[in-house]
Amino acid sequence: MFGKDLETQPQTNWRGVSGLKTPFYRKTWFSALMALIILAGVAALGAYAIIVAPLKAKAETYDLTEIRKLEAASIIYDRNGDELSRIYVLNRTPVPIKDVPQHFIDALTAQEDSRFFSHDGVDYIGLIRAVYLNFRAGEVTQGASTITQQLARQTFGLMEKSYKRKIMEAFVAQRIERQYSKPEILELYLNRIFFGRNFYGIQAAALGYFGKDARDLTVEEAATIAGLIKSPNNIEPIRHPKRAIKERNYVLDRMVIEGSLSRDDAESLKLKPMVTAPQSSDPRLSYAFDKVRQEVVALLGEERAAIGGFQIYTSIDKDLQRAAETAMKKRLAEVETRPNYPHQTYTQFRGILTDWRSKINKHELPADTPRPLPEYLQGAAIVMDNSDGSILAMVGGRDFIDSQYNRATDGLRPVGTAFTPFVYAAAFSKPGYFPMTPLADEPLSNQRIMIGGFTGILGEWGMEVDDPKWSRQPISSREALVGSHNSATVRLGERVALEGGRLKQDFKDFVKRAGIGTELRDYPSSFLGASEARLDEMCLAYSCFPTQGKRPAKQHLIQRITDFRGKTVYQLDEKTLQPVRAMDEIAAYQVHTCLSEALHRGTGAPSIEYGLGDFPAGGKTGTHYEFKDLWFLGYTSSVTCGVWVGFDKQKTIYPGAFSNKVALPIWTDIINASTKGRTPQEIDPPESADRVEICRVSGLRATDYCYDKVKGPDGVERSVRSTYYEYLRPGTSYNTTCPIHTGEGLPADLAAFHRAIVQNANTAMMADANKYVNIEPVHLQDPIILGDDPYNSEKPVLRARPVNDDGTPILRAVPVDVGEGDPTEQPIIQLKPPPPMKIEL
Repeated sequence: MFGKDLETQPQTNWRGVSGLKTPFYRKTWFSALMALIILAGVAALGAYAIIVAPLKAKAETYDLTEIRKLEAASIIYDRNGDELSRIYVLNRTPVPIKDVPQHFIDALTAQEDSRFFSHDGVDYIGLIRAVYLNFRAGEVTQGASTITQQLARQTFGLMEKSYKRKIMEAFVAQRIERQYSKPEILELYLNRIFFGRNFYGIQAAALGYFGKDARDLTVEEAATIAGLIKSPNNIEPIRHPKRAIKERNYVLDRMVIEGSLSRDDAESLKLKPMVTAPQSSDPRLSYAFDKVRQEVVALLGEERAAIGGFQIYTSIDKDLQRAAETAMKKRLAEVETRPNYPHQTYTQFRGILTDWRSKINKHELPADTPRPLPEYLQGAAIVMDNSDGSILAMVGGRDFIDSQYNRATDGLRPVGTAFTPFVYAAAFSKPGYFPMTPLADEPLSNQRIMIGGFTGILGEWGMEVDDPKWSRQPISSREALVGSHNSATVRLGERVALEGGRLKQDFKDFVKRAGIGTELRDYPSSFLGASEARLDEMCLAYSCFPTQGKRPAKQHLIQRITDFRGKTVYQLDEKTLQPVRAMDEIAAYQVHTCLSEALHRGTGAPSIEYGLGDFPAGGKTGTHYEFKDLWFLGYTSSVTCGVWVGFDKQKTIYPGAFSNKVALPIWTDIINASTKGRTPQEIDPPESADRVEICRVSGLRATDYCYDKVKGPDGVERSVRSTYYEYLRPGTSYNTTCPIHTGEGLPADLAAFHRAIVQNANTAMMADANKYVNIEPVHLQDPIILGDDPYNSEKPVLRARPVNDDGTPILRAVPVDVGEGDPTEQPIIQLKPPPPMKIEL
């Protein structure tokens, strides 16, 4: 019995009762599970060590201050403080979070990150949900990036589609959350994110799509912009309004779900149409604003300028800028309508461009086929303020989109006869040369000038007209410049600026002081403008003439730059605004008087036909060899304007295309526009100059007889004083009087007096007149009154007096009455007349 009981007893050993059920931890599956867990743990530790830890360490290296560095639009203002345009790589205008309405933040968080205010940068709930939905769909259909993660991605360029990027993004986002508050993160995000069409940031999107500031967005507009974030270019409301409405309505539904909008309000807002602001052409696409951008980069440095956010105050006059652009397009279009015009026109190029785009879209041309280059006639213009060199308007070509090459500042072309005033200015600066200096007006050998080789064309050294004729007798320097007598100009240049067949260094220096920095070619052809120059430096040099030989130190577009805080980061140097002495004041004024005449009776006379206003101005045409480059430079007392016309690849515009037919009409339109608000004033002569009356017929000093009979519109002949005034350097020896006029054209009263002296010598009143008929009358030699004359008294005409070659008066015998007494008595002493009075006011 006892033994049997032992048999029925369970066997035991040190491990436990034998024959019992095996514990779970002894089962094979548990061992395998534990092994798997251990292996997974080791793998996880290995993955963390190999993948995650380095990514986390790398995430720690990112400089979070970069988040605040936003490239913002810089605003360009005109000289009156009105906004002209904005320059930017990315169109962005940062705004503080307080300027963003709450309903936009509600729309944004409902659409992009509903748990934004509760997570630490990573939405773990959203992440799990996205993984589950993506697993069910078999593809990636849901993202789980929070607003903070998107900010990290946009800031540091974490755009790679991989799990490593997502891990890195999460680590960086957590760092951002630890360093910045939720409102700061929202502000940084909303000022950085892309909303389509080159609109970066909420402010640019609000202005671009709806024409209003972000603070003024309505609920439905806020929902529209928030709905763009996931695919801006495919949803943006201007090109895809139906898609934008669908996404807007989805955002409104999300706002209802999140409790920030009632269902009734949402349904009401869904019924509203998509109304966007009208889109205007991009004002940045112009030569003037591109030049502003270049100057900002030069002044501030490329990296600093790229950040943007500056207020740039320029010298541009927006009305004058618009007028200059309009004049250029209108007048060159008129040239292209000439019969048998031999070149590509602007309209034809538009057709070529349309055909190219069509063939690219239809795959008839390879996608990388280069865009056609424009070959139509181009032009450039600059308007500059004479007082400080500020540029009021700039046109660098006909269409900035077709060609970004700025011909106003970068084009280097032969200036043609527009250069000749500097030959005369250099001559008039020397003793013995002045506007009445005679010059031979005869043909020159073509080898003497060598423009365009050894042959050239007749007009090169004749006149700037179709059929040049020479007087074959001396003409005055004034007449040579006014009429653009090129052979006379070359002869003058040879006398004052040529030595050994090459230009003198002092002449080169003179031209450089005037403002033309480009080096002159060292040959006589430079007198007629064979050397190249830029339009901007030609304008600078021409500004010497209306300002008595002074010019601005340099031209400028930008006057002041401030940052987004209003702090001045650049201010135009006062030294830049100070004029510099470029040439002698009397020489500059003498050239001005010639250029003023050239504009009314010389080569610039057609300006009257083109509608030039009745105001003081001066200017000079410039036609280069074979009509390839056409210039017109001119000015008023306030501004200097230069115009160039030609092809990018030099070629004849058309035979006979003189500057006064092509460039002058553009200049006339622009200079007329410049007078609005800048009324031209008379350009006064230097106080140091002597005023001398000159006979227009003889070119010599006038006498009382320098009158001509002129028949008026009514058929009646009238006596007209045929003289004008020259202003000469003190001490200039020019005293020969007019021998041509002898009294035939005198007015009746003067003629009667003349006859009384010459013919009526036997009258009682003039009984002894015959004694004095051949005696030269006494002429005034100096003004009666020096200084200001408060009584506006009649000013006498100064007459010539005999002088020696050195300018000193010739001593003449003076008859005196020694009396009837003792012949040994001393003669009466002749006293000099009293000196002229000077009235001090």
